Amino acid sequence: MAAPHITGVVALLKAAHPDWSPAAIKSAMLTTADRLDNGGQPILDEQHAEATSFAMGAGHVNVSRATDPAGAGV
Repeated sequence: MAAPHITGVVALLKAAHPDWSPAAIKSAMLTTADRLDNGGQPILDEQHAEATSFAMGAGHVNVSRATDPAGAGV
């Protein structure tokens, strides 16, 4: 059920940045996603190895960082 959550993030980003294109919103979400779990460790795949983008996508969406990707320090 990721789609409803991502749709909400898109709505928040569009409200904060009405001039952003859909591509800019997608880029902001992908380039500011967290690749670490809540404990600060890399997200793992089913074999308990560090997950690649093929296993987990871009990571966990980080709404705060996506709102200001230039200041995200990535």
